[in-house]
Order: sequence, then C-alpha cells, then structure tokens
Amino acid sequence: MGEKRIDKEHTIIYSGNDATKDQGVALLLTNVPAQAMISWTPVSSRIITARFLGSHAKLSIVACYAPTNEASTEDKQSFYNELIGDFKDIPRHDVLCLFGDLNAKIGNDYTFCPEVLGKHGIGERNDNEELLILPFYMI
Repeated sequence: MGEKRIDKEHTIIYSGNDATKDQGVALLLTNVPAQAMISWTPVSSRIITARFLGSHAKLSIVACYAPTNEASTEDKQSFYNELIGDFKDIPRHDVLCLFGDLNAKIGNDYTFCPEVLGKHGIGERNDNEELLILPFYMI
C-alpha cells in the first residue's frame, strides 16, 4: 500500500497484497483531485477509500475489487463485511461514490429484491448478487 507521485500531473494511491502481487486496488489522481484529497484509507487489499473536499460538499470514493464467484464463501463474506463496515465509517453528509469490479451479476429476476432491483437486468444472476444487494438493502 502506498501513495506515489508518478509524474508532474499524476499521483496514485493503492492497496494490495505486496507479497503475491494480487488483490490490488488503486485510484489514479490528477493534480486537482490530489490536492483536494483530505485523506485516504487502505481498508484492505481489495478496498480503498479516499475523501475529497469539493466546492459544495465532501466526496468519499470507495474503490474495490470483489472476489469472484468461484472464491470461497468465507472470502466473499469477509469482503462484503469489510465493504459495509467501511460505508458505516463514512460521514452521513458526504457524497458517496462506489467504484469497482464487484463480480456480481444481477440478472433479470427482480423478484429477489424488487425495492432495489429493476425489471431490466441482463442474463442470469450469480451467487454474488445476494452478497452485493442485501447489505445495501439493509442500510
């Protein structure tokens, strides 16, 4: 994990597994966002949070890389528990943006959670759908 100035115009903040060189996540920032950054937290090798001072509000960005559907149930639940725990630490008045590869397919069966899902999903859902949707539904 770390923060590195790449050149005169770009800074990267990152978190990952340095030993195995996998499970990494990063944000590449140009000078203006880098100067507006208040703080950043490497939550885990798969989750990073950065907070910025905007002209009208503070912005919290969560970037993540979820385990694939083939990963163990324990690894997937651990990731989503960390993600939800991170969301609870973000101030309520911040604008919150979640970016990343969540490795979840929502599919076209919206009856699972109609208050959250729309009718126009594509294809079949996978097991990661519930792990993605349920925690946010309960917040």
